[in-house]
Amino acid sequence: MKQSLLIIVNLIYLTGYCQYPFEELPQPVYEEFNNWTETKQQENYTITIDNFFETESLTIQLTSYTDDVDQESSIRIFRGKTQIQKLSEDMFFSTLNIFEPIRITDFNADNLKDIKLLIPYMGNGIAALNVRVIYLIQNKNKGFSKISYDDMMDGNREERDFNKDGIFETITMKLDHYENNNYWTFNIFEFTELGLTNANEKNNYPIMTQYLYKKNFKVSNKISHSKMKTYALEKPKDYNWQK
Repeated sequence: MKQSLLIIVNLIYLTGYCQYPFEELPQPVYEEFNNWTETKQQENYTITIDNFFETESLTIQLTSYTDDVDQESSIRIFRGKTQIQKLSEDMFFSTLNIFEPIRITDFNADNLKDIKLLIPYMGNGIAALNVRVIYLIQNKNKGFSKISYDDMMDGNREERDFNKDGIFETITMKLDHYENNNYWTFNIFEFTELGLTNANEKNNYPIMTQYLYKKNFKVSNKISHSKMKTYALEKPKDYNWQK
C-alpha cells in the first residue's frame, strides 16, 4: 500500500501538478552555449557563436574594471571581428559568476535571434537566488537593445507565452511579507519596442505563493487578489534599458 501511494505521488509530480500556474504555458526553445573564455590580464570574458548573423559570427565580451573609487562594467558586441556596440551594465563580472550558458531564441517573434544572460550575485541562503538577468534583443539594423534587472531564481526561469501570440513574457519573482508570513510574488512583463512593459492586468497577475520550508506551488488563498495587486511592480528591480 505504501509503495502504491509513493508511485501515485511520484506520478503526480512528474505529470506537472507540482507547478506554478505559468509553467503550463508554452515556453521558448533555447540554443545554449557555454564556451566562455577568460583573459585574466584584462578581466574579459568572451564567447563566440558561429553563424549567428547568417554567415557571420557573434562575439560577446563582458568586461569589469574596479579601483578604489570606481567600478565599471561593459558588454561589447562584435559582428565577425567588428565591434558594433558597447553597452554599460551595472553588474560586476568575475570568474565566480560567469558560468551560466548563454541562451539564444526569438523572444519577441520578429524572426531575429535574441540573447539571454544570467549572472548570479553569489550570495548565501535566500540571497543565493539573487541574479542579474540581461537580455540582448536584436533590432532590425542588427544592433541590440539591452534589458537588465535584478531577480530571484534557482537556475533559469523560462519565459512563457501567456496569450499564445508567439511573443514570450518574462516572469519575475520577489519575496514579500504580509501578516506574519512571507510570500513569493510573481509579476509578468512583456517585450516591447520600449523595453519591458508590465503585463499583469492582461493576465490577472501578480500571484503570490506562501514561502514554506518545502516546495509550494499553490497560489495563496490567505491573500485576496486585490491585496496581491498592491505588491505589483511597474518595472523589475533595478531595471535598465539601453538601445
